Amino acid sequence: MNTKEKIIETALRLYNQEGIRTVTTRQIAQEMGISAGNLHYHFKHTEDIIFTVFEQLRHDYDEMMVLFQKKDVIFQDLLLEFTWGSYQLINKYKFIFVNFVEICAWIPAIGDSYRNLVSQREEQFVSLFGHYSKLGMFRQDIPIAILKGFVRQIFIISDFWSSSFSVLGGRFESDAFEDYKRTVEVAFYPYLI
Repeated sequence: MNTKEKIIETALRLYNQEGIRTVTTRQIAQEMGISAGNLHYHFKHTEDIIFTVFEQLRHDYDEMMVLFQKKDVIFQDLLLEFTWGSYQLINKYKFIFVNFVEICAWIPAIGDSYRNLVSQREEQFVSLFGHYSKLGMFRQDIPIAILKGFVRQIFIISDFWSSSFSVLGGRFESDAFEDYKRTVEVAFYPYLI
């Protein structure tokens, strides 16, 4: 692992533990045992580190989309696998999900990247739903505008579930995945056959 990768790994751990507004680049460098100058050689600003972490998250989700190339899998099984993978990413990048609105306001490039991602995923999910409709696992009578709206709901669930769960008093150490899974299942329920 090179220095840049170690910086990202350390920053991610510290942001998840302490939050984005309390962790400084100096603290990240100190945690790694390198000089602040060495860190700033790789990342000029805190925003550059956070943007890189967000792009890493986006890449991890891109890799999960490969699951949807398994066209012969029962949709409910695929959904469970995707739900588990998505939940793992929510935990890995916790600080992004907890502070997403603030991060997008602070670092507009992340908001731009996210909007592009949602547009790209809309096409992928609508195509996937069409495939499973033909296989008789997904309803065929859903208008395209409703399917696109449903894709947006999927993003709302994935990206803002952890904040809602925390505010409603959920405990991440015990019942989080079951709550997340149930939330996803309820969203998909009207669309499945």
